[in-house]
Amino acid sequence: MRELVREMAATAGIDAFAATGWLPDSFFETLTRLYAAYDAFIAHNIAASQLQIVCKFGCARCCHQAVYGCYAFEIVNLYRQLRHRDDYAALHEAFARSADEFHGMLLRYIDKSGGREDLALVNTLQHYAALAKPCPLLAGNNCSVYAQRPVSCRMYYSLTNPILCTTVVGRTFHLLPPAEVNAALVELNQRLAFPYSEFLAQGLVVFASQRQFRPWGAPVQAT
Repeated sequence: MRELVREMAATAGIDAFAATGWLPDSFFETLTRLYAAYDAFIAHNIAASQLQIVCKFGCARCCHQAVYGCYAFEIVNLYRQLRHRDDYAALHEAFARSADEFHGMLLRYIDKSGGREDLALVNTLQHYAALAKPCPLLAGNNCSVYAQRPVSCRMYYSLTNPILCTTVVGRTFHLLPPAEVNAALVELNQRLAFPYSEFLAQGLVVFASQRQFRPWGAPVQAT
């Protein structure tokens, strides 16, 4: 995983991303390999543990809460793939509604918490989860971008009945990437100078708007 992150960090064009909004396909090909390595890391840790994880294929309870904490390059990666789908316009509208609802809820909690944005975010994430609204990327009970789902989705596991996953009662936990890998990903994320939200819905909507729904292709030259 460390080698793959270093490969991503060495990709040409990263430091110009804020101006171009573009990265080469090779960057995202390496990201796909990183996801596979991370999945193997998770599987190894679960197998070596005594954890009684109840998550299984076809359960989508974790997909009924906000996808928050996304890296910038993950948002761009999903935009590249979603932009060409026949249902992209409907997906964009659904994400826009989610982003507006989440942002409005966050502002209300910031006001209630005397400006404490950290506390407001926790309350917003819990409140939004309690609403149990399905992610726009769900197709039935399956994620339509499962192979490219963000780290924040991959790391999520539960030890209790899935019905509790969207409540504070559920015993959920995160299998984070190794600390060194996570630090390198955070540093890479910062290099992109991505000025949008870590909330997947808002990040996708704002990035798409800034790129003016441009099909993914050659970089746009800064003017």
